[in-house]
Amino acid sequence: MRKVLITGANGQLGSRLSELVLPDEASVVVCDRKLLDVTNSASIQEALDKFEPEVVINAAAYTAVDRAEEEAELARAVNSSGVGHLARICSAKGIDLIHVSTDYVFSGDQNEPYRTNDAPAPTGVYGDSKWEGEKAISEAFLGATQSQFWIFRVAWLYDSRGQNFAQTMLRLGASGKALKIVDDQLGAPTAAGPLASMLMEVAQDPKLLNPGMWHYGTLGPATWYDFAMAIFAHKKMDVDATPCGSDAYPTPAKRPAYSYLDPHPLMQALGRSPQHWKDQMQQVL
Repeated sequence: MRKVLITGANGQLGSRLSELVLPDEASVVVCDRKLLDVTNSASIQEALDKFEPEVVINAAAYTAVDRAEEEAELARAVNSSGVGHLARICSAKGIDLIHVSTDYVFSGDQNEPYRTNDAPAPTGVYGDSKWEGEKAISEAFLGATQSQFWIFRVAWLYDSRGQNFAQTMLRLGASGKALKIVDDQLGAPTAAGPLASMLMEVAQDPKLLNPGMWHYGTLGPATWYDFAMAIFAHKKMDVDATPCGSDAYPTPAKRPAYSYLDPHPLMQALGRSPQHWKDQMQQVL
């Protein structure tokens, strides 16, 4: 078993990664910001020198999409320059890197599944910072012979706990108030737990999947309204909900109208079939 270091341990994905049940011989180091701050190259160097992992799963990220428009410097410090620091140090030390990116690197203007060879065109600070982070990784590992990287783009991440769309809908649905839910954005709800399991599989067995860029997701697409109604039906909640357009909820950052990531190439490479988003939701919730 390979020694794995996880960054961003307190986040939605990082916490799921840190809770995975692994064989006794597996060695996992879980790092919150105090142990490894990706915005500080000295902190990264110190942590990697101390723990000597064979692979790093980077779950540290600035994910406040709207606030990023006002906190651009901080968003880029974590998602762009911070990722660059981590990638360069991993590459220099011969450590593999697994990184999680986002559908926000795309404009959302097309109406067919996004594939890894589609050109990124982010429309806001958050998406731009994540795209810069992707490029920093590619540059850092260019010509590397002792280490490699995997980038997994993910959209519409949620969990059975924490702060995410699913938990917000459960809370609002229980309030008894009438709801208006956006019905003109398309994507595929993707649960954090199954993603964490797949990332750890690749970390433990690098021969499982060729290095490079991959899209992880579920079968879809769906709208936020579809997702919400499926949640209410699964929980047997009687909620007065009607569909609406995105203009009903103006936000500082533009949301991609279409951000469905094609899950088939990754699942085929792993010898599996992608789950439908609704089936995964029923298992997770």
